[in-house]
Amino acid sequence: KLVTARIILVVVVAKGWALHQMDVHNAFLHGELQEEVFMKLPPEFRTAQPGMVCKLAKSLYGLKQAPCCWFAKLSSAPKHYGFLQSYSDYSLFTLIDKDVQLVVLVYVDDLIICGNNSTSIQRFKDYLSQCFHMKDLGFLKYFLGVEVVRYRTGIFLCQRKYALDIISEV
Repeated sequence: KLVTARIILVVVVAKGWALHQMDVHNAFLHGELQEEVFMKLPPEFRTAQPGMVCKLAKSLYGLKQAPCCWFAKLSSAPKHYGFLQSYSDYSLFTLIDKDVQLVVLVYVDDLIICGNNSTSIQRFKDYLSQCFHMKDLGFLKYFLGVEVVRYRTGIFLCQRKYALDIISEV
């Protein structure tokens, strides 16, 4: 939810927290199917017996179950680390441990990670990199079509790049 992202940005500015972003490579390929799913063989794949099909062990892009399978897999990682999942926005995860506060917001394969302790943020990012093939994008610059520029006095949000991309497509 964009509202949740805005609230997180307000908290980050108000508390002076660090604000990072990570991206998962080939996110949907990490999902594990809970049901049996079969697909036709790719056109280049030849078998001696016609009519053969593949039984999928993992999720694939384009599969209806892929987003759900991926989110189930992804959400298990922060939970295992000790985060609690929000009931009002399932893409929001929070961790409060003594004086450390971390917040993770997920949008498909992009994660915003923020908190009051840079060492704890880096430790969690390292943990995620062990769980999935991740790309550490450093400080948050672009999320959900919104450019994010951090200043000492606050955060500037702009959709200039998003608008230019739409115009160039049309």
